[in-house]
Amino acid sequence: METPAQLFWLVLATPEGPDPAGVEKLRHLLERHGLAAGGGDALLRTRDGRLPVFGGEVTPVESAWLGPGAHTPYLQVHGISANPAQCGLLFDAAVAARLLIGVEPGPPHAVVCGGALDPEDYLDPSRPPELEVFCRVGSPEELRDCLRGNADAYRYDRPD
Repeated sequence: METPAQLFWLVLATPEGPDPAGVEKLRHLLERHGLAAGGGDALLRTRDGRLPVFGGEVTPVESAWLGPGAHTPYLQVHGISANPAQCGLLFDAAVAARLLIGVEPGPPHAVVCGGALDPEDYLDPSRPPELEVFCRVGSPEELRDCLRGNADAYRYDRPD
């Protein structure tokens, strides 16, 4: 009997507060992937109104409002397997809009993609390192590897 793949819930958020330029970059990235808000809820949909499919898997992506006047980029992705196509979208979004990826279940607890942010700026020195596993990845493939059990290879450790 095949074991079901672990599913992940991810939050991609700017740790630096409002960033209208990041919203614009995120909006353009999502448009390039054929995604837009609509359907009467916060889930992004394809141009024909369906939930997006990445790597053969329905990929529910929720967004805060991204319309005119939006100021803070934010995405949630619900119950995905972190397949290569999903990780490509997430990596690109994190880099384009300078988003930190929060992961449930962890570890890792947070992932920085493509050097867009410095993990040192967000580590809480009062927390034990095993409770706050930050990783840095340089590609969508590394993001997938990190999420799917190899977080230690990408772990960011505080400088001594």
